[in-house]
Amino acid sequence: MKRFKSILFAVLGLICVFMVLAGVKGGQIAAMIESGETFVPPPEHVSTFVVEQQSWPNTYNAIGTVLADEGIIVAAEVPGRVKKISFSNGQQVTAGTVLIEQDVTNEQAQLRSAEASLKLAKTSYDRLVQLRRTNIATQSELDNAKQQLDSAAAQVDNLKATLQKKVIRAPFDGRIGIRQVDLGTDLQAGTPIVSLQATNKVRVNFPVPQHWLTQITKGLPVEVSVGDGAVIVKGEISAIGAEINTSTRNVIVQSILDNSSDVLIPGMAVSTTVTLTEPHQLLVVPSTAIIYAPFGDTVFVVEKDDKGGLKARQQFVRLGKARGDFVEVIDGLKAGEQVVSAGAFKLFNGQAVVLSKTQPPEFKATPTPADT
Repeated sequence: MKRFKSILFAVLGLICVFMVLAGVKGGQIAAMIESGETFVPPPEHVSTFVVEQQSWPNTYNAIGTVLADEGIIVAAEVPGRVKKISFSNGQQVTAGTVLIEQDVTNEQAQLRSAEASLKLAKTSYDRLVQLRRTNIATQSELDNAKQQLDSAAAQVDNLKATLQKKVIRAPFDGRIGIRQVDLGTDLQAGTPIVSLQATNKVRVNFPVPQHWLTQITKGLPVEVSVGDGAVIVKGEISAIGAEINTSTRNVIVQSILDNSSDVLIPGMAVSTTVTLTEPHQLLVVPSTAIIYAPFGDTVFVVEKDDKGGLKARQQFVRLGKARGDFVEVIDGLKAGEQVVSAGAFKLFNGQAVVLSKTQPPEFKATPTPADT
C-alpha cells in the first residue's frame, strides 16, 4: 500500500511540474504573439523620383549596310599578260589613272600590218576613182576597192581599241583595295584585278517594315552610328524601294551620307536612326524603379500614411519603350507622383519609408559611358 502511495505522489508531482512549465511557456508564446502583432518594422531608406513628362523624338531604328557611292571590281576586258602594275594597295586614285598595263607586243605588230594594208587599200581606191572618171574602171571594181578600204580601216580601229583596253584605267575617283593579280599573270576577259570604291559619299541601305512606310518620306534626317555610338554621321533619306520583299515584308530604304572623314567602309554594318515626326510627350520613370515579374511589372509609389509619415504602395504599371536610363509608363502612374528609384527591391506593400539623404546618380535620356 505504501508503495502505491509513493508512486501516486510521484506521478502527481510530475503532473504539477509539467503544468507549471506549460503555463510558463504558454505565457511566453502568448507574449510573443502579441508582440508580433504589434511589431512595426523600421522604415527603409529609399531614394525617390517624381514621375515627369519628357519629350522624346519619334524615331525608327534599324541595322543598315554601307555601300560606296560608286564601287566596282576592276576586271580585264581582253586576254593578256600583266606587264606593269601602276598602283599600290589602298591608294587613292583619280579618274583615268593607269592601273594595269598588259603586254601588247602582238597587237602592235598586227596594228602595223593593218595600217600598211589600210594605206595600200587607200592608194588602190584613189587610183580607181581616177580611172572611173575616164570610164577605164568599172563601178563594180570601185565598189570592191571601197569595201576593202573600209574593212582595212575597221581592222585598224579594232586593234587600236584592243590596245586601249589593254591599258586598264580607273573609271572614277576612289580608293583602291588589295590587288588580286601579280606581274606576269595571264588575264582572261573578266578576271578580277582590284576593287575600286568611291567613298567620299556613301549609301546606307536599311530595311523598313511595311507598316512604317506611311511615316517614311524622302528627305527625313538619318543618323548613322558606328560601333559603340561614339562616331555619328548625319545624312538624309534619298530613295525608297519600289517593292516590298514578299518574305520579310520589308522595303529597302536608302540614305546618302558625306564620308569625307572615311569612317564608313563599304560592307560595314551600322545602326541607323530616322527621325520621323514631331517629338512624343511621354510619362517616364527611371528603369531602376521598375520591379519586373512574370505576373506584371510594378513600382512603389511613396505617399503619406494616416500618421503623416511616408509609406510605399506597390502599383502595377504598363510599360512602353525605353530610352537611356528611362522607361515610358503607358498606364498606372500620373505626372507628379513620387516613386522609389533606389531601394525598391527591399520593400513590401505598405512599408514605412524615409527619404535617403544620399543623392542618387543623375538619370539621363542619352547617357554617355565614361571611365570612373
